[in-house]
Amino acid sequence: MRKSKQTSFDRSLYSSSDEMTSFHSTVRDMCERLHSDSTEPSPFHKVMDELARTRPHFRHYTQNIDCVERLLPDLDAKTIRLHGRIDQARCGICNWVCEYKPHLFQGSDSLYCQRCLQRSQARILKGKRSLKIGRLRPNVLLYGEPHPDDKEILETAKHDLRICPELVLIVGTKLGIPGARSIAANFCHAARSVGGASFWISKEEPVSSVKALCDYVLIGDCDKVVPLDIFN
Repeated sequence: MRKSKQTSFDRSLYSSSDEMTSFHSTVRDMCERLHSDSTEPSPFHKVMDELARTRPHFRHYTQNIDCVERLLPDLDAKTIRLHGRIDQARCGICNWVCEYKPHLFQGSDSLYCQRCLQRSQARILKGKRSLKIGRLRPNVLLYGEPHPDDKEILETAKHDLRICPELVLIVGTKLGIPGARSIAANFCHAARSVGGASFWISKEEPVSSVKALCDYVLIGDCDKVVPLDIFN
């Protein structure tokens, strides 16, 4: 699933049985790869894991949904997922979150939310009207819908900004999503305010508005071009 293909992530996919089937199939495949013995964190992930272990104020904001950070516990504990995660399912009504089980999302089918069912049954036993029952879906943010964890993400970002980071790394993204671009801009400004630095690390040049945020631009594969002395 490529993030550049917005149709694969648009919330309208839940109005089409064929698109739901394709979406569920893609998420199942990603989840199976995550649990495969052949899946390994990249060298740059391992660098970030070391930073997460040794730097108390380190934070990793990611737009990726593949959850490869789970293989690196220190990094995983300090990761904020802006677009959700494939290892969880979430109710579309009550936002209850549970483990994602690939075999339960076959075709366009999805399970009813157990929490909604329990709450509705409890009301019925008390002689009250039933509640609408939500369905579970992969906990992946789709284009055009609000993030269910927006409030928590905002509070974490505010906390991190108060600390004033001295080093900001923008890695492997075009920053095409307004929310992610805003977060990056705020951190870059904060780093400059304390004499810190911001790095753009990608195979592509940043657009001019993003380039203006960065003190250094490194073009290439992050596993190969990152000078480790920037962390000293």
